[in-house]
Amino acid sequence: MESPKNWKIKKLSEDRLIRIKNLTTKAFSKIGSENYRQKLVYSLLNIAKANDQQEFFWTLLRALNSQKDYEAKELVKELRDIYPMTSGDFEKLAYSIIMGIMSAKSETGGD
Repeated sequence: MESPKNWKIKKLSEDRLIRIKNLTTKAFSKIGSENYRQKLVYSLLNIAKANDQQEFFWTLLRALNSQKDYEAKELVKELRDIYPMTSGDFEKLAYSIIMGIMSAKSETGGD
């Protein structure tokens, strides 16, 4: 496996950020309760503030790990394709994902 130093850093387009936010909203509508998503958002906000890409992706992928649906798989593919990224792009991506999670409503209607 090649060293992370040799990876090409890809630029994030506005369209890609919107796609990631929408995939996040759809995927997280099937994950956990409203309370769970609020705790996850709080955690991701703190990690984003510290600009820790590795911890952010680790936390997010752990939350997505149990999902087998199309949106979760597509979101993981998108994230894999853009990691690693510049600090500025990471900030944009992190807040797009956080907004996507905050926009999610449970499909069960129990929240």
